[in-house]
Amino acid sequence: MTISLAETQAARRPLWAAGALLQLPVLWLLRASWRNELAALDAAQMRDCGLNPRDVHREAAKPFWRP
Repeated sequence: MTISLAETQAARRPLWAAGALLQLPVLWLLRASWRNELAALDAAQMRDCGLNPRDVHREAAKPFWRP
């Protein structure tokens, strides 16, 4: 019995590759949620957390796919 090139390549593929790909949309949803929460903070809440408003606005404005 011969093994095809595709079967050989599939055997070498790390097992975590498919799992990591499925985790990416979950990470994007989390980032979007976190950034929406940051955007909803007022100046007093930012001060209480020790956050700089400029940094908060910059982070909240990032697209969900950027870390």
